[in-house]
Amino acid sequence: MNLAREWFAFAGALFALMGVSLVGGARRSAEDALSWERQWRAAVGVPDPARDDEPRRRRIELFYRFGGLFFIGLGIGMFISMAMGRGLFIVETGGRNALYAGAFFTVCGSVLALNAWLRRRRAPRFLEGELLAADAPLPLGERVAAWCHRAMVILLLAFGVRLLREGLR
Repeated sequence: MNLAREWFAFAGALFALMGVSLVGGARRSAEDALSWERQWRAAVGVPDPARDDEPRRRRIELFYRFGGLFFIGLGIGMFISMAMGRGLFIVETGGRNALYAGAFFTVCGSVLALNAWLRRRRAPRFLEGELLAADAPLPLGERVAAWCHRAMVILLLAFGVRLLREGLR
């Protein structure tokens, strides 16, 4: 496979993993957003509006799920484009561009891996008003999102090293 096709495969896989991660973690992300808003209101002294959080949580969750589906579609579109050979002219391959991109992706993957390693312990948190212990198993969607995060880190590191090798030739 030539480098232009590899770029499209990398981008398609990264977008698809991002999308699956957003869909899988939508419930947690919505809960986190509402929790953050409640904490912010308490910190600045703004009274909580008298409304139920459930419809808002569902709307935010739906927003995350549609965003995830958008990224999944974008990733699939890039795979289809790669398979058909369309759009490959927009990727400049080799030389300095590959070296810079390789350094960027390797650094991004390294920072994400370091962050995941430093945050490997989970803190207890609330999900639908019920306290979950640190050793409680994650819900399926969050396990899928965590797996996708690891896969994105590996993909960034692997493609970054591949581009560094290409750029140093």
